[in-house]
Amino acid sequence: MLPRPASHAFARIRQGRKILVSGVLFSILGLGGALLSLLVLPVLRLLPGGRAALRRRAGWLIHRSFKLFVFALETSGILRVEALGLPGPEQLKGVLILSNHPSYLDVVVLIALLPKAVCVVKEAIYHSLFFGCIVRAAGYIPIGACGEVLAAGREALRAGKTLIIFPEGTRSRPGLPYKFRRGAAYLAQGSGARILPLVLDCCPPLLAKGHRWYHVPIETCRFRVRAGGTPSFDPSPAASSTPHLAARQLIEALESYYNKEAYVTHEGRNPA
Repeated sequence: MLPRPASHAFARIRQGRKILVSGVLFSILGLGGALLSLLVLPVLRLLPGGRAALRRRAGWLIHRSFKLFVFALETSGILRVEALGLPGPEQLKGVLILSNHPSYLDVVVLIALLPKAVCVVKEAIYHSLFFGCIVRAAGYIPIGACGEVLAAGREALRAGKTLIIFPEGTRSRPGLPYKFRRGAAYLAQGSGARILPLVLDCCPPLLAKGHRWYHVPIETCRFRVRAGGTPSFDPSPAASSTPHLAARQLIEALESYYNKEAYVTHEGRNPA
């Protein structure tokens, strides 16, 4: 048997180092969330300004923590974030951001890029020991009863928040067409908010559906967040349409758009 080339051995060593760094960083992220919830948040509650000020400060802490985490991932060579065409925070007030969900890191990357955004999160995160307190203080919305989510989402959007939702409800299944739930469409209709679709692309795949924290590719992952060139979606139902029909039509338009964008991305075409 011929010995493996030295380049292959170096590549495996580099991958092993990335796996080790990934484990350390995720451990620090969990510990940091617990420290924020248990030590920093009680201090924030004592500061003046009431509930609105507490939400701003808690949201800023999450944003800065995620920004630092992403910086560490980039420095370690695990990923490289490319943000294309993202509007500024002032332009995103009261905007409903919809996104595909290729990676476990999607929320982390988007919150790191969007300092004034809140997100609809799983109840496991909303009530978790590590992040629960700080996430609740920041005004994040748990996935629960549809009516409660819609009411909380409308309140956040009308207050000028940028709200992030993943219409699939879970991470995307690689290679399969997108299938969205209608909750996002009902929220857009009920709030009258402008929709901004973001297209996320993770190449090579990193922490995709079914992956574990140690599934780290040898190559640096290019994590692209793209808003440029997106069409305008009108969430208001047509005069002749019922809300249910209008929601279905909006979701079908979004699915068609994302499936087309995924094809363009995977074929390596110019997305502009």
